[in-house]
Amino acid sequence: MTRVAVSAVERRTRRAGRSCGPGARSRWARPRGRGRLLLAVGLFPALVVTPAVLGAEAWADTSDPDPFAATRIVRTLEDDLGRRITWEAPPRRIVSLSPSLTEILFALGADRTTLVGVTRFCNYPPAAKQIAKVGGIVDPSLEAVLALRPDLVLATRGNPLEFIESLASLAVPVFALDTRGSLATILATIRSVGAATGRKVEAARLVDSLAARQQALERRTGALPPEARPRVYYGPLEGTLWTAGPGSYLDALIRIAGGRNVAAQAPSAWSPLSLEVVLAEDPQVYLGSFAGADTPARRAEAEADARAFLRGHGAWRETALGREPRIYMVHEDRLLRPAPRIYAVMEAFAEFLHPGLGARGEAGAGARTEQGR
Repeated sequence: MTRVAVSAVERRTRRAGRSCGPGARSRWARPRGRGRLLLAVGLFPALVVTPAVLGAEAWADTSDPDPFAATRIVRTLEDDLGRRITWEAPPRRIVSLSPSLTEILFALGADRTTLVGVTRFCNYPPAAKQIAKVGGIVDPSLEAVLALRPDLVLATRGNPLEFIESLASLAVPVFALDTRGSLATILATIRSVGAATGRKVEAARLVDSLAARQQALERRTGALPPEARPRVYYGPLEGTLWTAGPGSYLDALIRIAGGRNVAAQAPSAWSPLSLEVVLAEDPQVYLGSFAGADTPARRAEAEADARAFLRGHGAWRETALGREPRIYMVHEDRLLRPAPRIYAVMEAFAEFLHPGLGARGEAGAGARTEQGR
């Protein structure tokens, strides 16, 4: 039987015993005793990295508002592993170990002259495909990264901690970010990437633009009464129903778009629910993801598969969603990466749920109901 809404990347990483989707389990084990940073700073004279107390989350800013306006101004940043990095100049050769961080870097104005290495999953924007590949998310190549002589590596949860520490022991500067969380986490990540790469102004501009779009959409959907908000289910339709709960950006996306997440009372931001629990909420709209080509034809195929499953499954077909499928399919890269494109998905989904309210969403990003809506 066809399994819907499970990404190709997730399937590959599950086979390796890991997941890199929104519900990924932590790959960052806190080091105990040994395993601290060992650095030969002479290899990177513009940067000094010092170990900090693990678990600290605050940013330490000892500079002027624009730390790179003058050549010798120093800025100290602390990443999400509690490691402090002191900069005297912005990095000129960056390696990104995350597709979402790659998208953010390009959105901040980076190009192939400064972003010199990415993972094999970094495929957006198209220019990212032309950049040297350093392996995957859970299996990056140390040799490939070192060959590029980066003065900054951006890492994320999902990258092995052992790999991050191997880079640090060789004096390769690493700035690690935990990108999981809410829409606010996405905006905070953009700010952090901007601060770490000398693009604070560009980051502030992008954050302001995305926040303004979110607030405008919230004004349009905020007055909707509960009965006007359709019940939305996101996740696979069979097997273990991993779905987005409170605190996740997908939960916020559904709410701001004018829907009601059937997993809003789940125990965590990403939780496995039983089929019985989901069916008891009687979903009216299915928000799903698909892999493969990001084309209208592939999207229509994924929609048809989901509709056939809903109508043919003994339990699903008795729900409102099974009787009258309202299906909205989004390519996994746009839906499952905590990056700027998620705001366009949110606007498009709002337009799907409430025609006229979404305003500026992605043209053709979703799907239709049986009535052509």
